[in-house]
Amino acid sequence: MKSSHPTWSAIRDGVWKLNHGLAIIAGWLVLLITLIAGYGVFTRYVLGTPDTWSFPVSAYLLCLVVFFAASHALQEGIHVRIDLLKEWFPGRVARWAATVADLITISFLGLFFYQVWKIFHEGYTLGRIDETELAWPVAFVQWTMPLGAGLMLITQALLIGARWIDGHEVAQRDSW
Repeated sequence: MKSSHPTWSAIRDGVWKLNHGLAIIAGWLVLLITLIAGYGVFTRYVLGTPDTWSFPVSAYLLCLVVFFAASHALQEGIHVRIDLLKEWFPGRVARWAATVADLITISFLGLFFYQVWKIFHEGYTLGRIDETELAWPVAFVQWTMPLGAGLMLITQALLIGARWIDGHEVAQRDSW
């Protein structure tokens, strides 16, 4: 979607591409989780010697999947949301009501970002170590939480902007 504001278009398209790239990485991580889980099942039930790393690594990778893919789902309009306002209000009123709902959403995402940043920062500054056999620093995985929440916050702001600047409700399906 072309906009008459080239700076706006560059920022929006850059974030859209980043979201898309992270979603692709998340998809590959799902495949990796499947392979690791299969290995864990094989070692436990076929070899009779369960490994100690497959479950915690899969759990960490799942965290990456969720926080890498969430902003893309929001961008594409496939994230959980209620479209009741569109049905109740016609045209222009629906646009304003949707913007109010988006502002409530952006407020929540701002609070969410703040909370996950606190969790990450605490784990990083205190040098917390996970409680599994891996004994990894928790910040090794927790950095994805503020990244994903921050990207969702930015994406929501861009979706609000798209409604008013570009004149459409949700970003077009990406074609990259």
